[in-house]
Amino acid sequence: MKANRQSRDARCDAQGSRRGEIRMAKKKLLIAAVIVGAFAAFLLYLYTAQIQEEKDELMANPREVIVAARDIAAGTMLTREHVNTKTVPGQFLPANPLLSQDLEIYLDMPVSESIREGSMILTSDFAVAEVARTLSGRIPAGERAMTIPVDAISGVSGLLRPGDRVDILGTFPVGTEDNLIPEAAGNDSIGYVTMNLLQNVTLLAVGQEVSDIPSGDARGNRGQYSTVTLSLTPSEAELLVISQTRGKLMLLLRHRDDIEAVTVTKTTLREVLEELEVINRDRQKRVERRPNCGPNQKLSGGKCVDTIEFLRGGQ
Repeated sequence: MKANRQSRDARCDAQGSRRGEIRMAKKKLLIAAVIVGAFAAFLLYLYTAQIQEEKDELMANPREVIVAARDIAAGTMLTREHVNTKTVPGQFLPANPLLSQDLEIYLDMPVSESIREGSMILTSDFAVAEVARTLSGRIPAGERAMTIPVDAISGVSGLLRPGDRVDILGTFPVGTEDNLIPEAAGNDSIGYVTMNLLQNVTLLAVGQEVSDIPSGDARGNRGQYSTVTLSLTPSEAELLVISQTRGKLMLLLRHRDDIEAVTVTKTTLREVLEELEVINRDRQKRVERRPNCGPNQKLSGGKCVDTIEFLRGGQ
């Protein structure tokens, strides 16, 4: 009797031990599953972040362009009923898209090419004779046309064209002690400061040309201009007017796809001389990092991207 009781107790202990081992094994499996799940979630997070970064890079520099809301036959006068707006990443834009900010200039002009619904409207879709209209019709709402004098240096050696975008630098004399540089002859010290006054300013006209394609009598005079006409807000015009009374202005031509603004800083002659070695070293590094693009590629955002050719008329 006693032996049977001991045998049952032994079996119960064995079964309890096995159940404990099973419970422990289940806990270990659960812990392992939690660890594997957490690791998988971390990998998914990294993958999602990488996809988002690539998407952000692909969608960089978006521009709002004009697209056809319906089929537009050649010779049709463009109206607001014919168009919609669409946001397109800068690297996928052709060389001459009609931007929404320039739509007012092209309204009530006939298109010279048939345009299909949904297609991007290009500035080249309009007859040259109609685009070269009076200057007042090309000024965006809220802005004013202002003409400033330029020479061969400040006017980018006669290479500016209507529609180009420029930055405007101003250089002014200063008299504070920290900015003075002694003259070689030992005369009174001099000092200058240069700063970026305005960025991404559109040229409405160069000389008397208001169209990028000159009239027949002006083709031989390209590059012979002494003024440019800018599109400015009244406040920006006031800034340039007062700047011209105390300093010298210089125009910097922008790439047609570059609309990014740089941080406005003031640079003195003393700072330029002290940082000359650093400036040249940084430039050399930038040149070395610049990729060599192929014949069907362009440089965008520091990378070579394939160009897209837009054709009209079934070509």
